[in-house]
Amino acid sequence: MIFLIACKNDSSSNKLEAINPTAVNGKAPVDPKTLTVPNAVDMITVAEVQDILDTNSPVNAKESNDPTNDKSKSCFFKWDDPNTPNAGILIQVMANPVFEDYPQYISTFVSSKLKEGEMVMGQDAPITYKEFDANGKPGAYSFQQARFYWAGDNDYLFMLAFNVSTLSESKMVKAAEKIAKIVNKNFASKTSK
Repeated sequence: MIFLIACKNDSSSNKLEAINPTAVNGKAPVDPKTLTVPNAVDMITVAEVQDILDTNSPVNAKESNDPTNDKSKSCFFKWDDPNTPNAGILIQVMANPVFEDYPQYISTFVSSKLKEGEMVMGQDAPITYKEFDANGKPGAYSFQQARFYWAGDNDYLFMLAFNVSTLSESKMVKAAEKIAKIVNKNFASKTSK
């Protein structure tokens, strides 16, 4: 078992903390250079999105990948909604963008959001995140940010963002749980080949 020692700048004390990069299922993170990130557009169908979000408008999928970054794939599923301009959801699948400096980034991302929240420019306090069950995988979400995150394992991170003004928090969480279940299933089938 490998342990990394890192310094944590804590105002109350300066102490060393052990960080275990094999935190998820005892599996060490894999260098993302050797990974293939499946297309986000293949993680869920437009019909499934339309059904889950109960929209009468047809849903269109538009890949929004950065051609210079093959370790992150995104897809925007959009539809017309008179209450929300540019209504839709964004699904992103990514491998560790900072592997050389922080190999355990993926495995600690969700717990970090839950413990520390997320700083946003112009705000003094971090936005808090709550626990989210991504079909058996631990996740974190912020209704205020309309974002959900979960790690597939040590190597892949998922993000789901909503631009739907008509959803209450409980309805958004239920929709995210259904989407995560489908995404996880399709992701497993794409990466197990």
